[in-house]
Amino acid sequence: MKCSLAPHPETLAFTTFEEFEVHYAQIHTNRCSECRKNFPTEHFLGLHIGENHDPLVAARKAKDEKTYRCFVEDCDKVCSTPQKRRMHLQAKHFFPRDYDYFIVNDGIDKRSSMLRTRHRRASSAASRALHRNQKNGGVQQEQQSLLQGAAHVQDTKGPDIERITSSDPAGEDAAGTSRASRNRDMEELTSTMSALKFVPPSVRFTRGRAAGLSRH
Repeated sequence: MKCSLAPHPETLAFTTFEEFEVHYAQIHTNRCSECRKNFPTEHFLGLHIGENHDPLVAARKAKDEKTYRCFVEDCDKVCSTPQKRRMHLQAKHFFPRDYDYFIVNDGIDKRSSMLRTRHRRASSAASRALHRNQKNGGVQQEQQSLLQGAAHVQDTKGPDIERITSSDPAGEDAAGTSRASRNRDMEELTSTMSALKFVPPSVRFTRGRAAGLSRH
């Protein structure tokens, strides 16, 4: 017995009718007419068509309606996301954690198991690691931006603070000149008063901040 149907290009030969029936059920029975992918049961084929090719289901999904039906045929559970459906299958129907839940999209062509392959598990782990790295990278970039902003503010305010807190040589020179002028004026006044004999010899003027009279 031979089979020359699509999708395999070559003609396949079978020794028994039972082998041909198994082959036909696996390869030709539940094949999507849109994307030519094959599925294990008619129920999976219906799920695939509804979630990937049905515009009415797509419109309901756009309205945030629940459209992801359970993999088990006699279960009426409908979920809002594939992730919630996976949690339902594991909690209520005891599906294994390494079950390939993407089979409803990818089909079973060239597969020998309904479990995830090592390549898919590695890809999923790599995808999760990349997501964590991107998230951490975004936090680090935000922290760096905040530090750069703080440094910019410090650089902007720094010169003003330095101008306020640092000593001004010109100002110090002016202050010194003013004090020297006051001292000269005091000396001239003292000399004049002494010359006029208005001040007794036992009294003299002192210089400096505590300027005043002192008695000998």
